[in-house]
Amino acid sequence: MASKSWNVVSWGVDETMPFDQSIRIRLVNIFALLAAASTLPYVFVFYGKELFLADVSVVSLICFLMTWLWNRLGWHYLAKLWMYFTAHAYLFTTASTFGRDAGEHLVLIPVLFGAVLVFEFREKLSLLFAILFTIGTIVALILTDFSLFEVPLTVGEVSEYYYGNLTVTFFCCVVIAICYFYLYGQKLEENEQIIAEGKEIEKTINYFSNSLFGKNSVDEILWDVAKNCIGQLGFVDCVIYLVDEEKKVLVQKAAYGHKNPQEFEIYQPIDIPIGKGIVGAVAESARPIIVPDTSKDPRYIADDAHRLSELAVPLVYNQQVIGVVDSEHPDKYFFTEHHLNILKTIASLCANKVIRAIAEQEREHALKMQLEAEKIKSFDELKTKLFANVSHELRTPLTLIIGTIDRQLESSDTSEWSLLKKHTDRLLRLINQLLDLSKLESGQFRLNESPGDIIRFFQTLVDLHASFAENKGVKISLMADKPSLWLAYDQDALEKIFYNLISNAIKFSRAEEEVTIRVSYDESLHVVISDCGIGIPKEELQRIFDRYYQSDTHRSPGTGIGLALTKELIDLHQGRIAVDSQVGAGTTFRVDLPLRKSPPTSESEPQAQVMLAEGQEQFILLVEDNEDISTLICETLSDYELVRAENGNEAMKMANEKVPDLIITDVMMPGMDGLAFSEWIRDNELTSHIPLIMLTARADKETKMAGLRAGADDFITKPFDGEELRTRVSNMLKRREQLREKYRQIARLPESEIVVTSQEDIFLKKLIHTIEEHLNNNEFGASDLSREMALSRMQLHRKITALTNHSTSSFIRHLRLAKAARKLSQGESVSQTAYAVGFSSLSYFTKAFKEEFGKVPSEFAAAAQVLQ
Repeated sequence: MASKSWNVVSWGVDETMPFDQSIRIRLVNIFALLAAASTLPYVFVFYGKELFLADVSVVSLICFLMTWLWNRLGWHYLAKLWMYFTAHAYLFTTASTFGRDAGEHLVLIPVLFGAVLVFEFREKLSLLFAILFTIGTIVALILTDFSLFEVPLTVGEVSEYYYGNLTVTFFCCVVIAICYFYLYGQKLEENEQIIAEGKEIEKTINYFSNSLFGKNSVDEILWDVAKNCIGQLGFVDCVIYLVDEEKKVLVQKAAYGHKNPQEFEIYQPIDIPIGKGIVGAVAESARPIIVPDTSKDPRYIADDAHRLSELAVPLVYNQQVIGVVDSEHPDKYFFTEHHLNILKTIASLCANKVIRAIAEQEREHALKMQLEAEKIKSFDELKTKLFANVSHELRTPLTLIIGTIDRQLESSDTSEWSLLKKHTDRLLRLINQLLDLSKLESGQFRLNESPGDIIRFFQTLVDLHASFAENKGVKISLMADKPSLWLAYDQDALEKIFYNLISNAIKFSRAEEEVTIRVSYDESLHVVISDCGIGIPKEELQRIFDRYYQSDTHRSPGTGIGLALTKELIDLHQGRIAVDSQVGAGTTFRVDLPLRKSPPTSESEPQAQVMLAEGQEQFILLVEDNEDISTLICETLSDYELVRAENGNEAMKMANEKVPDLIITDVMMPGMDGLAFSEWIRDNELTSHIPLIMLTARADKETKMAGLRAGADDFITKPFDGEELRTRVSNMLKRREQLREKYRQIARLPESEIVVTSQEDIFLKKLIHTIEEHLNNNEFGASDLSREMALSRMQLHRKITALTNHSTSSFIRHLRLAKAARKLSQGESVSQTAYAVGFSSLSYFTKAFKEEFGKVPSEFAAAAQVLQ
């Protein structure tokens, strides 16, 4: 039976329904159709007799046909109940009209039970309703004695109706049974086909899986699938496309058949836009398609010979189309649903294998990129380290040269020395720029923002360039829309950026011309630097920021480093730089930097230079492996006593033997370097208090942070300025004096009241505790204290002197007298107090107490009582 003949019977059946449910819906439709068909003749029979049953038959006919409507709307359960109710209502009406002798109910009841039987007793509720409707109908007929509606019918007419109903009922039962067995037979045949197809699919999967085993690249997988589709499915050709997401096209990756008989070689490959042609339509819709006759399909694209049928199946992974498998055949209607199902399975297998291959390729690529990145990082670190080491080696002789030049300029300001000074400064800038470029390239350059007045910053830059501009005969001016503007910025980075730009503007300007610097702010800092100089040719504008690029047109060629460093520092700020220039008319640089506003802070006044008086027993330990640098520092700090050490190991012994007042150490030294030496200084109880200045050729933030973590108090970068070094040393020693006064005040406190906040506090608390334990022993002296503290007398003396400016004996006496003052304040007698704190002579105690507090003990005690 053709499928079209079942359209009415299949109303309400969904393709996704299970077979058991779909057959019940179809049988309900068949029953309703037969019931309507058996009712229709009575409409004409009764109408001719002018009986009201004609109207009842019409209504029943319509009600039976409405069962289809309920099924069509998806109300399947209502359709069954409606069918039962209508059948029993019609039975009740006709049986009550014809009377008991007609016996219609005996004929119609089996029909009703036949309707139940088609459901195979699987729907208990439906069966229950059918039985209840039947019993209810029979009871109602009996109670009304089959004569609720009486019509004048002869015995012959009743007999005709009886046999007529019997015939109709028998016919309906036979039809229902035939339909029932037909549907089940059809389902059985479909199941057998499904089982056979499943076995074939399983065989195909096994074959393709074994064939694809060991195929790890995308090309190997696709070519293997294309070749096997021809061998296993009987195709004449097979083409596999993959989606190019960027171009939105399908790219031929494998093609096998008459046109492409060789593997891994596609003859005249084509790309198909997604959505175009049959293949493009499948990629767009993600649904497979069979085209039985391509001559009637306008989407068909012939890449070589015209073929009359086509099958295309998408490669889908995770609901996304990654490609299409396509096959064409010269015969119409060649491809079947069987081909489609087999190819869908192959496509699914192929898609999963391809995705895994792509993922593996991407993983290997990522691993390779990671290894490359690690190599590049290691190379960058090595390069940065090399630049740092080379920079250090260059700065060391440069420091000596600059120091010598500075001393000569102090005594005689000759043009030759000034010229040397100019070139050494330029050489130092080049070294610094090379080191900065290396750190930027390796990602080690970090911005260190702090609040500052940006207008004042630019004014300082203008002042620094004023002399250079004056010598060139160039005017330089600063224009800002505000007199003051506080931003958070890295002063060192901005100085490098705008120093280069301003210097170049002056360098390439002609005499009597002007360089202008305009500064404005609106969420970003905008700086425009303009000159009226020689200009830059248009063909060179795109290259001026390239590293080491040198212009052939400028009469003062540079190294090609400055502007490259400027550009990379601006990029580090996530800013931008633009340049406009016209040969002979000048150049304008525009810089935009996204800097945030910052509230003004109080700026500390520069500390005044404080020189230590000569003759004090204070000295500086200098740790420097370069003899020339060491000699230069000794000459610069000639007002102080200096002791030299060439490395950290040698300096450790010197610091232990004679505790210095200040240490100056280089960072990079053989053996123990400056960082390790500084850590030792801070961890050593004897030397932890000593102020330490690091002398380094590396001025980057990382080196400074490492030095701070190691315990450095200050930094001086090579090459250094002699006056700056003297000032820093003087200020640090002055701050040391302020700390001494602090510790002298702390020493007067009881041990229990000393709050530990530093290594020095720990040492001082331990020292006071040791002395107070032996306070009543008048023979406890410096030798005993050094033994208790596990230090030599000289080490202990240097440590106590550095902290409190007392000798060891003086400090012990200082603590005895402080303890005595507390006891006197608490009301103890003078004699008891003197002996309790270790004074055997009352007169000596009185004399010492007066020297310490300005009053004799009795006066001090009386004054304390008055205050209480």
